[in-house]
Amino acid sequence: MSFSVRAALEQFALPHPSGRGGLTISVAPPAGPIPDSGVPILYVVDGDLLFGMAAEIARAVSSVAAFPAHYVVGIGYDADYADFLKLRTADLTPPIGAEALEKLGGLAAAIGGAESGGADAFLAFLTDRLRPEIAARYPKAADGPQILFGHSLGGLFASHALLTRPDSFGAFIVSSPSLWWNGFAILSELPAFKERLAALPDQPRVFIDVGAREQELPTSVPDGIAVTLEEAQAQIRAARMVDAAKEFADAIRDAGLTELRHIAFAGDDHVSAAPAAMLHGMRFALGRDR
Repeated sequence: MSFSVRAALEQFALPHPSGRGGLTISVAPPAGPIPDSGVPILYVVDGDLLFGMAAEIARAVSSVAAFPAHYVVGIGYDADYADFLKLRTADLTPPIGAEALEKLGGLAAAIGGAESGGADAFLAFLTDRLRPEIAARYPKAADGPQILFGHSLGGLFASHALLTRPDSFGAFIVSSPSLWWNGFAILSELPAFKERLAALPDQPRVFIDVGAREQELPTSVPDGIAVTLEEAQAQIRAARMVDAAKEFADAIRDAGLTELRHIAFAGDDHVSAAPAAMLHGMRFALGRDR
């Protein structure tokens, strides 16, 4: 088999679970030889931004480093950036209260905060609609490990999936999670998570990461977002990204989770943590970190 200079790409569309519009599903098959069964699948939310990166990392590590061959599945919208920001918020977040929404200031309008709250429906779509579709199209992966990757609001979504349905995936890569959403309301799920976890025959493996520089205050704000520098700095302080990720990891460990890895990537910020999380998170998810 020849070595490809880039990851393969296959795409198809599925209706959005809301009944409005559709989702673009991107699939990168393994770069190397594929076992007859049990091939892992990495599901990547925010596929418009992160699928290509995840597919290339998968191609490189499985081709060069003798890493297990695995499929990468990205879920995206094929929309322009302004619409993408709103669509992802609608799908990746639990509901937000009026007070918390108001505290977001101009950021709320940019990301469509008022239309948030679709996390449960989106998780049901992944497990009940997309997963059977992938199994039918790629039967060698039908019984393989199922791994969820989410970064930022996607990390919030992965956290929500873990806490509310810990049996929904065999492993969760929770990257730079936006735990601050709705005043850290997601943490209210921890008591029920402890009970759900105890009832499982097999625990998931969970990798939680953050960039060690994510609590550094910004010195500018991106164009096109109606947030002042002072507001952005206040939101960074309130988000407590680095501290909150560690506290979350400690909390789910205290709840009884045993297969857990937490890391703050030295020198990385909110953006640069994502590729590191894909590489090291997959190593942990597949038990190749030892």
